[in-house]
Amino acid sequence: MGYFEDNVFSWIQSQRLFEGVRRVLLAVSGGADSVAMAHSLARLKHNHQLLNSFVIGHVNHSLRGAESDTDETFVKTLGNQLDIPVRIRRVDVKEYSAANKLSLETAGRVLRMRALVEMANETGCDTAATGHHADDQAETMVHRLLRGTALRGLCGIRPTATLNGLRFVRPLLNERRAEIESYCRENRLVWREDASNLLCAFTRNHIRHRLLPEVQKQLPDVVEKLVQLAEGCRAAQQRIEAASEAIPRQSPAENTLAYDRTLFTRQSPWVQAELLSRSLAALGGGLRDMTSRHYQALMTEAGTQNGFTAIWPGSITAVANKHNISLSRPPATIAPPPPTEPMALEIGDTVIFGPYRITATLLNRSTTLTDEMLHNKPLGIERIDADKITGRMTLRWTMPGDRFWPMGLGREKKVARFLLDSKTDKENRDFVFVLTDSKKILYLAPLRLDERAKITPKTRQFLEIRIENILTQENR
Repeated sequence: MGYFEDNVFSWIQSQRLFEGVRRVLLAVSGGADSVAMAHSLARLKHNHQLLNSFVIGHVNHSLRGAESDTDETFVKTLGNQLDIPVRIRRVDVKEYSAANKLSLETAGRVLRMRALVEMANETGCDTAATGHHADDQAETMVHRLLRGTALRGLCGIRPTATLNGLRFVRPLLNERRAEIESYCRENRLVWREDASNLLCAFTRNHIRHRLLPEVQKQLPDVVEKLVQLAEGCRAAQQRIEAASEAIPRQSPAENTLAYDRTLFTRQSPWVQAELLSRSLAALGGGLRDMTSRHYQALMTEAGTQNGFTAIWPGSITAVANKHNISLSRPPATIAPPPPTEPMALEIGDTVIFGPYRITATLLNRSTTLTDEMLHNKPLGIERIDADKITGRMTLRWTMPGDRFWPMGLGREKKVARFLLDSKTDKENRDFVFVLTDSKKILYLAPLRLDERAKITPKTRQFLEIRIENILTQENR
């Protein structure tokens, strides 16, 4: 066994990549990295150092015409030479890209992942191996830094990860590209070159062929330094994840996840962000378009006594009240509401306004209704001091120039600016409306009560406004 195979085997053992794994799908494109991976793993199996069985999986992206077909034939031949069965999946990246308004890179990644999962399921593979190496790791780190990322992004390519329900491992992640190509030449292995990998119009190719080589002129070991950074970030992220798992999460209602506010605010910002990220993932929405600004807005308000509500990407409603930090989503995505004329709202009414059923109920403050019960409201309910309502109440959509005094803010603010500052997603602003009296906005619904309408210890009667989205109920 040679030096390269020794290194690969040591990495596999140290990271426990194949521990407890029966059959592995090898993702082979035909490039030097995947060819070296397939060859070295086949040799390790032949030498009885690996006991796993292998299947080669190749995805033909149909992007390069005859060249793509030649890649497919090449991989089939490689499988025959290594005595490893081969599965092929053809996908139409251009068609998928156009239909879903995605870049060719993104569309290719989505279809490739889907195809690998399908081939793994068909062949009984519980793990898939890819040929990512140390130079890929460095390029990924630079790419994410340029795009903007947090600690999780700086973990880079992980040695093992579960994606779309399939476990992926990277046996060559500790090897440099030059070492891989040298191994191929020493073993007289040929490989396929994809001409598109030379086009610097793609960001990753620009990083590979221009940016990193320039940096390496001054810092020859920059790749090793970036790999070390990723390893350090992964260790830190693991500690954050362990701390997050110890924080109990509640589910007070359907499609709602919440944390005790006091317990949440005691955590470091890193753990708070991880808790929010986990909840978003569990709710099945929002992660792709989330930014640090969304997290920061909620985390900042969680440390104050102000109420906070915002609508995030994916129609996720983020709420910070006196007792809880919660995220919720509607059961189904709905279209923006049709135009609705302003509508009077009387005490005792139940009306339909756009997609909402709105009920206004007058209640007396009583000894049985504690302050905790009064302020810890379920999602979809707001309470207004009835004595602070002047004249007739009206429901209407927001208009340019609208101003109100957000509860807890201490000053008036334009509604449009409030929606921007609260990170309410553009697609959800059409769902925001106002409840007014003859002089002012009482409630920017369903986000924030006006300071002048809030309940105080002197409140004798309050108006309870209940808002239900009838379209999402119908789609359940």
